[in-house]
Amino acid sequence: MEPKPDPNAEWWTTSDVAAYLGVQGSTVTNYRKRGQMPDSDLSLGRTRLWKPAKIIKWHEERPRPGVGGRPVTAKD
Repeated sequence: MEPKPDPNAEWWTTSDVAAYLGVQGSTVTNYRKRGQMPDSDLSLGRTRLWKPAKIIKWHEERPRPGVGGRPVTAKD
């Protein structure tokens, strides 16, 4: 497992975001392409960069599996 990136860094790359989330870099790329995460703050060529605080806030606020889903109904 990759070490967590420094939350005080100026920028996080796709790899840093992936390490923070505990997923593969391709997953972050797919989240980005599907609009499921915040837009990058800066692009240098093909490299996307995010402010760490933006990703941390988004991750803390994103829905979790099983939260906000279909309510459990009692069967008679």
